Amino acid sequence: MAEEKTLTRDERLAKEGWTKRFTCDASRVGELMETYESIGLEVRAESISEDDPDLSCQVCFAGNRDGYKTIYTRPKKS
Repeated sequence: MAEEKTLTRDERLAKEGWTKRFTCDASRVGELMETYESIGLEVRAESISEDDPDLSCQVCFAGNRDGYKTIYTRPKKS
């Protein structure tokens, strides 16, 4: 249990089979989720995580964190 608290969100999701794709403007999320779903993937969109190592420079998101989402995909379970 203690190990789970030290993992970043990306690490926790990776353990569940999710692959991080990218962070994008929230206004495009629906369209991008549809695209991934159309090729047979399960998709989830998450708010920007403070522990995201890919976003070490978060100047772009300052004051508008809700304006961006991170897309994750994984194969659909059969």
